[in-house]
Amino acid sequence: MTNTKRANITSEGSGRDFRLRLAVVISAVLVLSALAIAQGPVDEDAIWKDFIAWFKSTPTDGNPLGAYAAKLEKEGLSKAEAGQRMALVVRLFSERPEGTEVHYDRAYSRPATGNPAEDGFASAPSEFLAEAVKGRKAGSALDVGMGQGRNAVYLARQGWDVTGFDLSQVGLDAARANAGKAGVSIRTEKAAYDQFDFGVEKWDLIVIVFAWAPVEDPSFVAKLRRSLRPGGLVLFEHFIKDANHPYPPMVRATEPGKLRDYFSEFDIDFYEETDGIGDWGGPGSRLVRMIARKRS
Repeated sequence: MTNTKRANITSEGSGRDFRLRLAVVISAVLVLSALAIAQGPVDEDAIWKDFIAWFKSTPTDGNPLGAYAAKLEKEGLSKAEAGQRMALVVRLFSERPEGTEVHYDRAYSRPATGNPAEDGFASAPSEFLAEAVKGRKAGSALDVGMGQGRNAVYLARQGWDVTGFDLSQVGLDAARANAGKAGVSIRTEKAAYDQFDFGVEKWDLIVIVFAWAPVEDPSFVAKLRRSLRPGGLVLFEHFIKDANHPYPPMVRATEPGKLRDYFSEFDIDFYEETDGIGDWGGPGSRLVRMIARKRS
């Protein structure tokens, strides 16, 4: 398969500014977390409830953790107390789906401009996906973390029978509306990874594109394998952890060089780790792309 590339739609200057803001937030969280180590036990549920209530009601510039840290400072918390809270919120954001749900409900509620750097998400289908299914017989496809359905609608237009799930009801509503505009039908379900019923030998294709899926969890990968028909594919595209491309702490990026190990029970048809453009448009990111086939 040829390597797919996207043009960077942001300027070099804006890319540097974006990286600098992320690096500052990440550094601040790490420093505050270190200060929190010596602190005593805290009420995790109460702190998480406070964060979510604030997150739902307070506009942010796309950097909710940085804004929440500023809120704590304004409230007069000591550095140690703020560090303890921020360390906890960062961890819980990756463990509890509600934070991701609120984030994407808000993102998808804004009118889309078609510019991923402004919208925080892409509206065109993944070029990697489009190339991968070219000439392939259509079948039953599952879009994991489907968002507004850009990939699901594309597959449906190519004749695939498509189901998708996501945490964001706003995103799912938009996906159905986009399918209607395209004259195709898709099925959607509001669910987290541990709630959705993947079934057994149900899918010919599972699409996981910038979906923050827990692929490092062997039980999740085993669930994917069980749900695929013999010869079925998992198409995966996501961020890789890389010091030169910092991400917000709540972004679940994969470890470099590890994805093939996670899918060791599959045949790997295609694999690359490369610089590219992620879902939110820019600046450039370190990405991994893989097509894994269930053994017959």
